[in-house]
Amino acid sequence: MKHVLIAGDDTSIHSAAMQAFQGRYHVTSLPVDMELTLDLIQDQIDMVLYTVTDVSSDCSKVYQVIEEQSRRKRIPFIFLVRESSSELEHEALRRGVGDIIPMHTTTELLIHRVNACLELYSLRNDRSYVEKYLDAVSISFAELVECRDMMTGGHLKNTTHYFKLLLEEALQGDYYKEVIQMEDRNDLLRSAALHDIGKIGITDDILRKATSLNDNEYEYMKQHTTLGKLAFEKIIRETGGARWLYLAKDIAYCHHERWDGSGYPNGLKGNEIPIYARIMAIADVYDAITSRRSYKDAYSHQEAKAIILEGKGSLFDPDLVDIFEAAQERFEEVLSKKQDSDTIEGDFLCHIQHYTESFDPTISMM
Repeated sequence: MKHVLIAGDDTSIHSAAMQAFQGRYHVTSLPVDMELTLDLIQDQIDMVLYTVTDVSSDCSKVYQVIEEQSRRKRIPFIFLVRESSSELEHEALRRGVGDIIPMHTTTELLIHRVNACLELYSLRNDRSYVEKYLDAVSISFAELVECRDMMTGGHLKNTTHYFKLLLEEALQGDYYKEVIQMEDRNDLLRSAALHDIGKIGITDDILRKATSLNDNEYEYMKQHTTLGKLAFEKIIRETGGARWLYLAKDIAYCHHERWDGSGYPNGLKGNEIPIYARIMAIADVYDAITSRRSYKDAYSHQEAKAIILEGKGSLFDPDLVDIFEAAQERFEEVLSKKQDSDTIEGDFLCHIQHYTESFDPTISMM
């Protein structure tokens, strides 16, 4: 039996909810004068039903609890309100509330919506076989790109880490909470890891060139964004398209677009560029600058920071650059850990390259 915690500021709604849930759920009622805290939401709690008298109710502490518990196993918060308003609904949904149900709702409809919310969150928290399968496929394709493009060893792992860091920081502010969908966050890392999937279609003489590309080679290399888009479009056509595939397509296609329109493949400007591609643009450039290549040494964090700040409002979303600057110590910490492991990873990549170059295909046919 599901365990529901009822909290909030309206005694009569408490009583009505307790009566409606009788025999259907195990219910714990929190006294009205007792503040809801993260400590009260133990692992055995499956849902919090929070009663709200009106829009003037101070829900800021509840929102803080929602944000804190979302970092571990997420459980649904449902607001049961005496009187609703567009203002309350907009703010509550933006801050992660699972549903808002008017008190005058019939018992049957209340139970139906509570059950639907519980089922939805259960599915989101449960890494089903399908989810594990999708993650395995995503990782395999990302590693396939990594094996082909050994000149940039570790790039996909690094950029995914920087992408996650910048995304987390962006979600701390108010503006991007309006733009970034809460339900997208779990899909984004799977999508971000595949931003260079189109490089599979680039020939080895360009992909593994040990010196800088000339103009013609650079124009050819640019095609990896379009190739990535086409790959995801084909998968979407064949499967009907999960949300994460659309996210992955946008990131793969647009992560080289620039804020002032100077990027490729379409010269998109400003907010025309999908938000997740704008985040990836900074993560991608930061890793490229701070990584050693056969034709250049690795730049320091301070040098990379200066280059990204210089690109504020021209190459990069200015608001995201401000977020990057505020979080730059976290970037430096990740970079430091990466540099400590570079020698080991370099030796590993060289071993794989030697193996693939010396592989005799006739052996597998015997």
